[in-house]
Amino acid sequence: MSLPSAPSAVQILCIDDDEDVLAGLQLSLRQLGEVHIATGGEAALALLPSLPKLAVVLCDMRMPGMSGDVVLAQCRQHCPNAARILLTGYSDIEAAMRAVNQGRIFRFLAKPCPRDELQQAVRDGIEQHRLLHAERELLEQTIKGCMQALIDALAMASPASFGQAQRMVDLVQRVSSQCRHDAGWAATMATMLANLGLVSLAPEVQEKVLFGLMLSQQEQHDVARAQERTWRLLASVPRIEPVRQLLSRIEPALAGYQDESSAPELVEQARLIRMVRRYVRLEAAGLPVLAALEQLEALPETTSELISALRDVLGPQADLSRQVQLVMALLRPGMVLMQPVHTRGGQLLAPAGYQINDSFVERLLAACPELRHERLSVLIPSELSGLPNPKLLT
Repeated sequence: MSLPSAPSAVQILCIDDDEDVLAGLQLSLRQLGEVHIATGGEAALALLPSLPKLAVVLCDMRMPGMSGDVVLAQCRQHCPNAARILLTGYSDIEAAMRAVNQGRIFRFLAKPCPRDELQQAVRDGIEQHRLLHAERELLEQTIKGCMQALIDALAMASPASFGQAQRMVDLVQRVSSQCRHDAGWAATMATMLANLGLVSLAPEVQEKVLFGLMLSQQEQHDVARAQERTWRLLASVPRIEPVRQLLSRIEPALAGYQDESSAPELVEQARLIRMVRRYVRLEAAGLPVLAALEQLEALPETTSELISALRDVLGPQADLSRQVQLVMALLRPGMVLMQPVHTRGGQLLAPAGYQINDSFVERLLAACPELRHERLSVLIPSELSGLPNPKLLT
C-alpha cells in the first residue's frame, strides 16, 4: 500500500507490525516521497522488486518473525543504495548499536521519535541515497570508458569477432527488455568482452569458434588459455567484479573462478548470454531461425521464458521479404549480414549474423575494394524497414 505522490518522487518503505504506527508514518512522511508500508519482514522483502526508486527503508526493531536488523540486512542485499533506518525502544539500544556496526545501517532512532527528528532523518537518508546513486553512475561511466578501450582494440584486431559480439549485445538487450529486465552495464560489457580472447588465436581457429564448429583438443586448449588471458587482463581493472563473474559463468574455461555467492541476477544474465551466443553462432553457420531455436530448446540450461522472448525478438527475421541484396553504399548500421564476407585472400571479415556498424563499410572497402559494386544479402530490421524501402530494392 502507498500514498499518491509525484511520479518522479523517491520511494520510502516503512515496516512495522503495528498498523497504527504505519498510518502515522505515512502521514508524517508523505511530503518527502512515495510512502509504502509493510506489516512485517517477509511482506517488505516481497515489495522490494516493485520499488525501483527506493531511497529509504524505515523498520521497527521488534517484530514477530524477522527482527528489524535482519530485515534491513536483507534489504541491503537487494537495494544496497537505499538508506536503512532502524526504530528501536530503549531496551533495544545495544542490539541497535550492533546492527549499525555490523549491518551498515544509516541511522537508528529511539521510540517514540519526535516528528521533526523523524522527517530530518529521512531527508538525510534520501540525500545519502542520492549521493550513492550519483557516485555509482560516475563509477560506471569511468569503467565503461576503460572497457570501451578494450572493445575498440577487439574491433581493430578482429572485426569478425567484434561484429558477432555486437550482434550478441543487441539480442541480449532486446531479450532482457522483452522479459522486462534491465540487461545492465555489466551484462553488456561481459557480452562484448567474451570474444576478446579470440584475437590471440590463429585466424582459422577464430573462424571455427565464431561458427560454433567442433574444435580439436589442442584448439580447445588454446581457446581456454586465451580466455584465461582475458581474465588476467581484466583483473587489473578495478570495480568490475560483476563483469568478471559473468565471464566466469559464460566461459567454460573460467568455471573455476566462479563465486558461488554471486547475486541471482548475475546467474540469470549469464544464462541469457550463453543462450544468445549459442544462437548467434548457429546463425553464423547459416542455420535458419526456426531450426536454430529448435536446437536451443533442446539445451538443458535454457528456459521457456528466455526461448519465448528470443523467438519474439527474432520473429520478424523469419519474414524473407526483408532479406534483400544491397550494394555497400546502401548498408546502414543495425542491418544484419545473411552471408559471410571473406577477403580475396580467404580471411573471414564478417560471419553471417554480423551486425553492421558505422565503420564496417570503410573496413570492407579497405579490405575488399572489389566488392564495392557487389550486392550483399542483408536483413533489414523492422525499425529500419523504411530506410531504405525493401520493396524498392528487391
